[in-house]
Amino acid sequence: MARKSKKRLMLAGTAAVLAFACLLLRGKSAKEEDVPAFAVVEGSLTIGITSSGAIQSRDKVVLKSELEGNNTVIWVVDEGVNVKAGDLLLEFDSAALVDKRNEQEITVATTEGNLIIAEEKLEVTKGDCDANLLEREVDLTLAKMNLEKYEKGDYPQQEREYDANIALADEEVKRAAEKLEWSQRLAKEGFLTRTELQADELALRRKEIDLEMARTKMNVLTNYTVIQQRATHESSLRKATRALARTKWQNKSIIRQVETEIVQRTRERDRATNRLAELNFQISKSKIYAPTNGVVLYASTVQIARRRWWIRPLAVGETAVQRQELIYIPLDTGMIVEIMVPEASLNKLAVGMPANVKVDAFPDKVFHGKLAKIGILPDGQSAQLNPDLKMYKCELECDFSDVVIRPGMSCDVELVKDSLEKVAYCPMQCVTRIDGVPHVYVRTDGGWSPRKVEVGLDNNRMIHLVSGVSPGDVLMMAPPVKESNDQATSASREADAPVK
Repeated sequence: MARKSKKRLMLAGTAAVLAFACLLLRGKSAKEEDVPAFAVVEGSLTIGITSSGAIQSRDKVVLKSELEGNNTVIWVVDEGVNVKAGDLLLEFDSAALVDKRNEQEITVATTEGNLIIAEEKLEVTKGDCDANLLEREVDLTLAKMNLEKYEKGDYPQQEREYDANIALADEEVKRAAEKLEWSQRLAKEGFLTRTELQADELALRRKEIDLEMARTKMNVLTNYTVIQQRATHESSLRKATRALARTKWQNKSIIRQVETEIVQRTRERDRATNRLAELNFQISKSKIYAPTNGVVLYASTVQIARRRWWIRPLAVGETAVQRQELIYIPLDTGMIVEIMVPEASLNKLAVGMPANVKVDAFPDKVFHGKLAKIGILPDGQSAQLNPDLKMYKCELECDFSDVVIRPGMSCDVELVKDSLEKVAYCPMQCVTRIDGVPHVYVRTDGGWSPRKVEVGLDNNRMIHLVSGVSPGDVLMMAPPVKESNDQATSASREADAPVK
């Protein structure tokens, strides 16, 4: 910036000397000599852009912080040291991460224990469910067997038994009746006593009662007992069937609950294990090692060289956030020049246009290069500082084979759009716009008079005067501001494109 300011002072001084000489030659009054003026010059004019820049490696390894949050640097390798692949470059304070890891290991062990308990509980539950199911199946089998046993065994057996009892009782009644009949005959003949006859009559009566009782039992069996027993066994069968179905659904529900608990415990274990792995990864990233051989450059040093004054230098005790660039290791693939170009000058840029580069470390040398890349979007960090200022990052390829160039060196760049021969030009501040049309104030015998001119491109200092003035015409360097339909504006904004 100091170099650029020096150039501007020299240019302004030259312009003032020329203006003063013109005033002396024309012999004007002392009042007119006090007005800054410039005599139109005819000569060579280079149209382009001048900007300060920084030299960077074409390709470099960028090492960033991979730790979450803000982390404090407790050791860092010295800048400019040649390192080999695997060398330690930087270390963050990882004490808090180690404490978290120890706590997380306890959490992992707890979740694994809970998972084992849940899995064992599932096995026990399955065993209990199988036992309950087997018991219900046995009950159902027994209920079926009891019903079948009664219908095909007990009931037919009782029916045959009662039939036999009825037949026997009936036979005994007949025999008792025949005996009584003989006893009555014998009693008439006087061979039996009255008492013996009554005993035979009583025996017949007992046999008839036995026959009636046997028939009653058969009636009860066929009309009541069989219905009652069949209903009882069928009810037991239905109860056993429903109990079996209920046990199956209960087993599914209980097993599903325990399986759900296992899934939950598994997720808790996995989440705790993943967190432990993440902490181990974070701890492993608390130390940054060199991935390749090369020279160590602090990212903060390079960024400060790019006029990013708000960047804090990398040092022990400083903090870094996740994904922050920390260290660069340039690769041996050549150098490029990075410059920031304002939006108003983009119309002068074209990929491949030539450029002249002057490195501060080699003030007597001019390096030649070309524009290789024009930024697509405005630089975000510049926009944060001044939202109204849109700067675009551009890259230039340049041949530095004759000298030793280090990344981060400052330089001045001149991008050449066109070289005009034998054209009239003047400082940009001589041109003002009245009603949107460029004018200059020319000194005449009657004083300062506005004159319409046609202008071309500028190089941010001088502007090409296409027509309207002649070489030697003296122009006012600070023309008055005129009120018009368009407020008069400085030519430094709108002279980037030719106005016809």
